[in-house]
Amino acid sequence: MVAQDLSRPSLISVIVRSMDRPSLGQALASIAAQEAGSVEVVLVNALGETHRQPPTSAGSHAIRWTQTGRPLPRSIAANVGLDAAQGARIIFLDDDDIFLPGHLARLASALDGSPDAVAAYADVEFGSETEDGWVSEHVFAAEFDTTRLRFENYLPLHAVMVDRSRGDARHCRFDESLELFEDWDWWLQLMRQGRFVHVPGVSARYRRSVTGDAGGTDGSGVFDQGIRTAQVREHLLLKWLQRDTPQERLGLLLALQTEYRSARHADAQLGVAQQTGQELHARLAHRERELADAGAQLDDVRRVLAARERELADAMAQIDSLRTILAAREREIGDFHELVGELRRILSARDEEIANLRAALTPPQQS
Repeated sequence: MVAQDLSRPSLISVIVRSMDRPSLGQALASIAAQEAGSVEVVLVNALGETHRQPPTSAGSHAIRWTQTGRPLPRSIAANVGLDAAQGARIIFLDDDDIFLPGHLARLASALDGSPDAVAAYADVEFGSETEDGWVSEHVFAAEFDTTRLRFENYLPLHAVMVDRSRGDARHCRFDESLELFEDWDWWLQLMRQGRFVHVPGVSARYRRSVTGDAGGTDGSGVFDQGIRTAQVREHLLLKWLQRDTPQERLGLLLALQTEYRSARHADAQLGVAQQTGQELHARLAHRERELADAGAQLDDVRRVLAARERELADAMAQIDSLRTILAAREREIGDFHELVGELRRILSARDEEIANLRAALTPPQQS
């Protein structure tokens, strides 16, 4: 372990454990975009001899190339970075993750305003880059809870800025026996040196890798439930149980009791809710049957109404036909009346002609 010179309290050291992934350039660019006073980048070669030569700076921030000439496991690479860092305030950024603008400044400001805090952390989005852009799958955003941290790690490594000048934080090291969860173990050490300040709001991204050195799909084992991950988690939990004081163990038992009672209460409420749900489901099924019956009756009524409409249409068609026939008959009667009138005029004329003929044929009477 290298003796730490923390005489530059305002300097922020960003430690990058690099496997020389294609995303390294993006990680460094995200550091270059940070405006947070004095910043140095400690680039730790975790890959070995095949790592490409890095640039000398990330924007205005100098890069110090740190290497041992051999591949480094995660925790050893982290300790190499700690030993090389000159800043009192440090934060990690793996080469497949990125800071968003303002990340370092927000955390530094939170530490400035909380002299009793050993660390400050922001919210982080977990997701992946696609052809359509960033796709968020989960957000790490929670208030600090020491009991919860004993059971699970909810703090991504690059979410947290640590001030090593406070408490005995400078003596906190990464456990090099851990393949995974080395950051979780570091948090458990640090939380005994001071409190953690939560800075709400997402200001960093944690990218899902296609493959990772942790054997999980996200590259760290955070969401991996495999056997290997479970074994490392069990090893870490046993380590800290053995270090706990009786009072700390009592605190865990009391927390477990509280959670157990809450779970029992929740189970009881769930039972009531399930019973109520079953009753409502039965009532709903009954209403659905009633609705089906009403629908069938409505269909019958619609069929009857359709038949009546067809009958009415037929009747109207017959009426229209009769009206047509009646109109024809009325025209025939009119024509007949005209014919009768004409015959009457002819008959009157003939009667007049006959009278004239009779008059002409009657001899005059002798006086």
